[in-house]
Amino acid sequence: MEAITERIGPVSGERLKSRQRAVAQPVSFAGTFGLFQPAEGPKPTAVRKCSVLFLQPWGFEEMCTHKLFRIIAEELACEGIASLRFDYPGTGDALDTTSYEQDLSPWQETIKTAVDVLRQKTGGLPVILLGHGLGASLGVSLAAEIEDLVGLVAMAPVASGRAYLRELQFWARVIDDGLGLAEHLRPSGVTAIAGHVLPEAKAAALKKTDFASVQPHRSIPHLFVNRVDRPGDRQMAEQIEAKGARVEMIDYHGYDALVGNPAMARMPMAAAENVISWIVRRAAALGEQVRLVPGEDADNRERDEAVLEQAGFRETALRFGRGKRLYGILCEPAGIRLGASVLLLNTAYDRSSGWGRSGVEMARRLAGEGIASLRFDVANVGDSPPVPDLPDQVLYAETQYDDVEAALAVLEERMLLPCVAAGRCSGGYLAFSCLIKDHRIAGACLANPFVFYWDPRRKVEDSLAVVPRSLDTYTHRLFQVQTLRRMMRGDVDVKNAVRNFAIVGARRALNRLGLSHAFSREARLERRAVRVAFTGLAKRKTPLVLLYSEHDVGLDHVYQHFGSDGAKLAHYPNVTMDILPETDHNFSPPAAQQRYFEEICNLVRSVAAARSIFRGTSKE
Repeated sequence: MEAITERIGPVSGERLKSRQRAVAQPVSFAGTFGLFQPAEGPKPTAVRKCSVLFLQPWGFEEMCTHKLFRIIAEELACEGIASLRFDYPGTGDALDTTSYEQDLSPWQETIKTAVDVLRQKTGGLPVILLGHGLGASLGVSLAAEIEDLVGLVAMAPVASGRAYLRELQFWARVIDDGLGLAEHLRPSGVTAIAGHVLPEAKAAALKKTDFASVQPHRSIPHLFVNRVDRPGDRQMAEQIEAKGARVEMIDYHGYDALVGNPAMARMPMAAAENVISWIVRRAAALGEQVRLVPGEDADNRERDEAVLEQAGFRETALRFGRGKRLYGILCEPAGIRLGASVLLLNTAYDRSSGWGRSGVEMARRLAGEGIASLRFDVANVGDSPPVPDLPDQVLYAETQYDDVEAALAVLEERMLLPCVAAGRCSGGYLAFSCLIKDHRIAGACLANPFVFYWDPRRKVEDSLAVVPRSLDTYTHRLFQVQTLRRMMRGDVDVKNAVRNFAIVGARRALNRLGLSHAFSREARLERRAVRVAFTGLAKRKTPLVLLYSEHDVGLDHVYQHFGSDGAKLAHYPNVTMDILPETDHNFSPPAAQQRYFEEICNLVRSVAAARSIFRGTSKE
């Protein structure tokens, strides 16, 4: 594809260079955090004559598209176009207020406020709205009410609110089936997906909303990026055009690969490039570049931090690390705090707010117990840009320790050490590997860690694409009537399932016989590495809490190294392990989340007591 810079002419050559980007500037307004991406050009004050406001989708779709928005924002910045992206009230890292329980109007009002904030940051430049999913439709419905709007991009818009809710229900069932979540543990009577619950008032408002019938903004160009297999997208664009709006349409290639699974999401770069190109052409059509004079409040520290406060806690969004390359949120109790904190490590490619906002809820609940915490995005995840010249795949990579070290430096600078690390799945592996390396981490609580050792020759993509379940899960599912029906319909990949069953069964048999390491040099090296790590932690008397769901595949790794049912963990008095019934890999049920929370709190208290660290104020 021809580069945008070849068609339009670059504001600068930065898009063509590999360099370390800084995180966008944190801002706070209307009870939410946002990230303002300043324009870049040959001179710091040279920008094109418009800016872009991102309008995110909701729930699971937002989790999958969050990184895409960051990539587009960075590319637009290199074309001289500033932007702002933010969370709606009650979503992402925004505060939970009563407005979240209301209809769509609080989200619409926040969008209008965000437009004002963006104009203030850019010296009054006109705005282009760029929305995805439900955010695209909110933009279409609000466009006529926003002054000085010069364009709108709608990616995979929602045409009918009622149809959207039905699609969410189907989508949620697919996700819960994939997690192996039992029927009685799934949310009932509510609109929910991947831990995100849509309030009834918002669901009721959506049922009555036909976004295709709204009165559009007739004076601005619209770009609809339509999914080719969803005719409703094109029909909506045609209806908007029939009402007098100026409409262009392009196909959205790569949508399904984007929203299938955050851990395996592939960015639809062809679609993103087309969107960027359209915006740049629109900006160029507005005339000559303008010069932005920075406001008096643009000192470095204010641009590096933003603050939100609510009863019980104070949150500071910040960028940190070399070149300000990492983004995180420090959550501190409003009053007295314990003398130890928590480092919350996110999983796979989930942003730091977590699966179903579990990271946000954990941080704020910890603050209620007087415990400070830092949650952040490692490089190339969420809002933290990648490190140039490193592989795009960052899971289980040694380079992630550099990100954790930078986060520990933040806690150390603010006198919030010692800390304990907490993480689930790949976040649990990262917590464990950093616990071994850095004595500033005084303990760890790991939920369903997949492994304790990662062979660098192993391809992460292969493990993500086909992760064998535990043998107990396969046995349990084999005799379910629903599974048998799916097999008869051809919905189950029988060949792959049989292969995985055989792999896990053979591994379990070798574990029980104590022969898991006998036939492979690599297995012996892994066994030694794990034993050395656990022995080192035991000598340091570093507490380690392991929590597993009863059928999690990570248990096979435990049994491989510590015998049937992990009996040999008894040799390590600093380690405790428990298996939780009726939960999934993500610890979705409230009972599992509560247990995880309690274990982290107990660990923090034990660390503080062992080091004779008593209480202090959050300002210490």
